[in-house]
Amino acid sequence: MSLTHRYGGVLVLSGSNRDRATMCAGTTVALMLLTLHAISAVEVSVDDRTVRVGATVSTELGAHAILEGAIEYLACSQGGKAYESVLMLDASPRDIYDGLLRVGLAVGSPATYDAEDNRVAPHGPEITLMVEWASATGTPVRMRAEDLIYNTNAERPMARTDWIFTGSRMMEDPETEEQVLQATLTANVISTHQSDPSVLLQNPLVAAMDETSYRVNEQTLPAPGSPLTLIFDASQPGARRVFVTGKVQGVGFRAFTQEQAALLGVIGYVRNLTDGRVEVLVEGRRAVLAEMMRRLETGPAAAEVRSVETEDLPSSGEYETFTIRN
Repeated sequence: MSLTHRYGGVLVLSGSNRDRATMCAGTTVALMLLTLHAISAVEVSVDDRTVRVGATVSTELGAHAILEGAIEYLACSQGGKAYESVLMLDASPRDIYDGLLRVGLAVGSPATYDAEDNRVAPHGPEITLMVEWASATGTPVRMRAEDLIYNTNAERPMARTDWIFTGSRMMEDPETEEQVLQATLTANVISTHQSDPSVLLQNPLVAAMDETSYRVNEQTLPAPGSPLTLIFDASQPGARRVFVTGKVQGVGFRAFTQEQAALLGVIGYVRNLTDGRVEVLVEGRRAVLAEMMRRLETGPAAAEVRSVETEDLPSSGEYETFTIRN
């Protein structure tokens, strides 16, 4: 049973109050500062290792024609580059930073250059980003955050990736002369490129090297100003074996499952069983597994799902893709 705690205004859901012994010294010091910052728009589940933040679709996208629709950020807080960001967050960068510390993440480092001017990729804990909102009919819509972004060079939606918690960096506030997170000054939170070291999360893909790679995905993005929730999932990848019963063979259920797995970025397999059921094995983080289950419970249009049985398993590390087995 989860307990609810508040730290400086942040809502924290936890099964216990124990400290995480594995937290590095830098993270521990940062965590000690947590109560100094008032937080109101961040929901943290320590047990699930997830952070949920309210957001809206930016209303300033396309405000500068010279940018030709290019974006540089998935998300900014108020005061950030709204004209280059897909989402505007209801919380400050410090709020989100504190929430990510609460789920046990250690601060990484942004992309940089070494002494020989070679590019060094961003380093730190990996986080899966999901978005959810209510459709016009009230039906919940959930997808990977990458689906809101379109790669114009590849001519397809942004590739599936886990984002890197680089953690911004400390610098002196020119007004107060105090050491603060640089992200609190820029208000930029998640970048699609690797040129802004102030953000909390960076895109690790090669496409991030080109700041003109990305646009919004007009096929998936809700209308400007629409409210939604951004989910930061830092849970350990796990596996789930699923047995689906009903009219699930000969109706395209395996192809449907493979398609949904590709959309959600999970790995594993699907196969028909001799008793008429379908077996699915999926591996991924908690949020994507939960959404995969929801989609399996519905199935393709021609299917009639009567029941879904599940078994949680540790991640095997055996799979690299999602396949259909005979």
